[in-house]
Amino acid sequence: MRIRTILIPTFVGIMLINFLSFSQVRAVESFNYPPTTLAGIGTAGNGFAGPWVNDETGGIEGLVTIGNTRFDYASLNYEIPHDTIHLQAVKSGVWSDHNRYKRPLAQVWPNTAGNKYWISYLVDVKEPLPVGNTYFMVKLYYGSGELLAIGKGGGRDTNPPVWTCGSGWPGQSGDDVSTVEILPGPVWVVVMINMSGGTGVDRTYMWIDPDPNGAEPDTNTAIVKRTSNMPSGFDNIAVEFGGDGANVRLIFDEITVASSFANLTAVWREGNNIPFKYSLSQNYPNPFNPVTKIRFDIPESGIINIKVYNLIGQEVAEVLNEYKNAGTYTVDFNAINLSSGVYFYKITSDKYTETRKMVLMK
Repeated sequence: MRIRTILIPTFVGIMLINFLSFSQVRAVESFNYPPTTLAGIGTAGNGFAGPWVNDETGGIEGLVTIGNTRFDYASLNYEIPHDTIHLQAVKSGVWSDHNRYKRPLAQVWPNTAGNKYWISYLVDVKEPLPVGNTYFMVKLYYGSGELLAIGKGGGRDTNPPVWTCGSGWPGQSGDDVSTVEILPGPVWVVVMINMSGGTGVDRTYMWIDPDPNGAEPDTNTAIVKRTSNMPSGFDNIAVEFGGDGANVRLIFDEITVASSFANLTAVWREGNNIPFKYSLSQNYPNPFNPVTKIRFDIPESGIINIKVYNLIGQEVAEVLNEYKNAGTYTVDFNAINLSSGVYFYKITSDKYTETRKMVLMK
């Protein structure tokens, strides 16, 4: 699921009205480190001022109440493991394994009227789903003050689980709570904040899987629309995971802060190392004679099978049937022994199947 990123200079950095230095055009966390726990990894650079720190020891939220019992976050000592490709979070217990990590941004992203700030991350939700009060979030802070929680908030005891953006504890309904269900599999979570200049009416919008190759998403299509209050902007980003579930597994990657949607989606345009979704592309060229290329993306390793069928559903060729590591692949299909006509090619794995049409013209 990791995506290779390359910072490319743009003219955005010289727009004085944004009051942003070039280093603030984008900050990207790809978790490309030796295997360890999250605390202490990362150095200054790529939009950040220093490493991840365990936030509980600082007592940011002080005491919490669970079942009428008060205790402090510092007593929750679970550490999120890291495996060099992405951040894996696995809840092995109930409540006792909560944790939060924060990382300082290189500079304050200020609340300047008219600025739009984009925050996104990839998350692969494994079963069992994070129902009830299980929560996972990417958060924005100014100093020790929590500003925005993006993901699944706590305080929701009903099913199905849904995406939330706003308070880390949004409750059952309200402006922070969407109606979009959280389903197993990888998604791209995107949020835009339209800064007011510190008046307290900063507007926040949330989307799930907007088109990374399209135009800036329309705010009318956002699944959450709410007013935030970020009078001084933000200067820290955090990852938080915990709650009342057990054995929930999540994979985080590519946490990105950007000053425009174009800089945000450059993550895709600059090329994927490991895709975050299964996909089967249209063959090229199409129509073809007699060779065409078939491209596919797989976020997980496994046996991949690609077969070709005629119009009445008969198998006429097997293009591929072998184990592939997660990645993007292109295979050639030679139809020299087939007649002109319409054919269908189908990809199959343990978790994915898709069919597309192609035309052979001799």
